[in-house]
Amino acid sequence: MKKRIVALGMVCIAVLSILAGCSNGSDKNTSSGDAGTAETKAVAGKEIVCIMKDNVTPFHLSVAEGCENAGAEYGVKITVQAPVSGAGGSNEEQAQLVEQAIASQADCVVIVPVDSEGIVPAIKKLNEAGIPVVNVNTKIAGTEAKYESFVAIENYQVGYQMAKALCEAMEGKGKMFVIEGTTGAQTSIDRTKGALDAIGEYPDIVVAAQQSATYNRAEAMNVVQNLLQQTPDVDAIFCCNDEMALGSAEAVNAANKTGEILISGVDGNADTLVAISEGSIYATCNSNPVGQGYYGVYEAAKYLSEGAADPTYAIETILITAENVSEFMD
Repeated sequence: MKKRIVALGMVCIAVLSILAGCSNGSDKNTSSGDAGTAETKAVAGKEIVCIMKDNVTPFHLSVAEGCENAGAEYGVKITVQAPVSGAGGSNEEQAQLVEQAIASQADCVVIVPVDSEGIVPAIKKLNEAGIPVVNVNTKIAGTEAKYESFVAIENYQVGYQMAKALCEAMEGKGKMFVIEGTTGAQTSIDRTKGALDAIGEYPDIVVAAQQSATYNRAEAMNVVQNLLQQTPDVDAIFCCNDEMALGSAEAVNAANKTGEILISGVDGNADTLVAISEGSIYATCNSNPVGQGYYGVYEAAKYLSEGAADPTYAIETILITAENVSEFMD
């Protein structure tokens, strides 16, 4: 993808300073940038274990890429690990990977949790072992488990903005499906709440169905196929990520309704950009997964070097529709 910032008017989250004490990502597809300092590079040789949600989803593969890019820049040893159970991952497998990181005496763990609450016991074990944690993308729940920095987009606002874009395209009336991500994942909780709040501002728009598809393309296709049998006259489908938006588009196409039903996702992955250019998906929001991984390792390196990290690091996102999709395609 191109590495330049598009017009300010396209910014989906214009100001992310609502995250207290946050810094701002400077590039929508960051793989390196202004983060490097002599202090962070002083951690050369340290090992940072980066635990992803899974090893198959394009988003998490991109997060891993960002981690590796930052590791190469700072001379840090990056070990990327993930559950092998497929898209959506496994909390139990992540907990096992945490145990392995403790046993190998990793210097820091960067983690994207499968389950915000389920991962808490594993994070507490890292705390007890004295291994610092950087939380990326999906926030660890509660206050019992400690982490030094949270690097992510502002998920509530993304959900709100994407649903609002659909509502406006629907001209404020009609029926919508809300397709949630993995139950228990804070990303899904926040994006869904944001979406429902946006829809609530339009009294003539009805949420005809609300169901999880665990961030999985195939499951979303099955879920939406079933929902279309119950509500064939739906006007739009809000999805908490692009994989589910793509699955929804397959279901809509199978029902011969492509172009009749508006679909939105979140992430801005390559398949979705093609789908937007072809008209089968209406919009997505580039959540810069490479940047999330990069700045996760940056904050880890900063903590290892200075003993402190930014409590939150906000990643900018940009609304993508047919009007500007070419800006994001190779």
